[in-house]
Amino acid sequence: METNDEKDIEGTLRAYGERVRLQQKLTAIHSKLDMDAVREEVGLYQAEAQQSGQIRSLWRTYRTTLAVAASVAVITTFGSIFLYRSYQQGHRQQEQQYSLLSKEIQAVKSSQRKLLSDLNGRGRALSVNPAQVSGSGFMLTADGYMVTNNHIIRDADSVYVQSPTGEVYKARVVHADQTYDLAFLQLCDDSAFRALTPVPYSFDAHQSDLGERVYTLGYPREEIVYGEGYLSSGTGYRGDSTAYQVAIGVNPGNSGGPLLDEKGNVIGIISGKQTTSEGVSFAVKTNYLLKALNNIPVDSLKGLPLRLNRKNTLARLPRKLQIKRMQAYVYQVKVFKHKD
Repeated sequence: METNDEKDIEGTLRAYGERVRLQQKLTAIHSKLDMDAVREEVGLYQAEAQQSGQIRSLWRTYRTTLAVAASVAVITTFGSIFLYRSYQQGHRQQEQQYSLLSKEIQAVKSSQRKLLSDLNGRGRALSVNPAQVSGSGFMLTADGYMVTNNHIIRDADSVYVQSPTGEVYKARVVHADQTYDLAFLQLCDDSAFRALTPVPYSFDAHQSDLGERVYTLGYPREEIVYGEGYLSSGTGYRGDSTAYQVAIGVNPGNSGGPLLDEKGNVIGIISGKQTTSEGVSFAVKTNYLLKALNNIPVDSLKGLPLRLNRKNTLARLPRKLQIKRMQAYVYQVKVFKHKD
């Protein structure tokens, strides 16, 4: 036998041996496999492949509808955001249309210096507590009870009032009524205060008629200022039934001033104005002043009853004399607070 033939036979035998060993290994591996688990895995794979195919089929069928729905959702979302912001802006604008008529004290610093010089011993305390707002108020009784707006004295550390002739008195807050924006002060605690002659006006709690000629006195400046007009609505801002709308020019500092009819009856208390319309003001009705008076706790009065005047001595007087009589009972209210 030739040498090459021997090599061919040897290679063939080796290859045969390798195939036999490979077959034995595969048989061993196969015996170890869990065929049920393999079949289950293959089934899951087929199911996933089938589901994927269904999804692709659904997408091709409904992709136009889905695109429209998504567009509607986007438009609805941004539309809602736009409407909400429009509402917020409109609400802010409505709030800005109503202005309380308290006056920032920056405008009355000269008055504060005058007040400090007048009060001697109190001056040091007032210099520590710089005033922040001012408004108007008027006497309810000759013995020192007066009314102003709650928004003027809110958060006050101390309240002082100044008469038209410059006398300054420390006031005690007897009661603050947030519902009707009213506050009641008492000057009796200040030993410098002397009772006045009986107030010349009375308080009319009846509903006044539209067109009723009215006037007010207050402190938009450092001196008392007269203003006149007429009732333009039986309700106040946004239909507030506790207030009148008045066609009369008022400014910051007028809050708390009296609103009187032609006979000199107090029919309201000036409280605010509409900033978007010239000469549109609001006044709390007198019948709500009376309701607020009834809400004063007995203890707050310290045993000193608060009885309103029922006799009107202004009714037959011409307007100029009414104003002269009224002035002595209308005060400037100055509120002092601690700085933050």
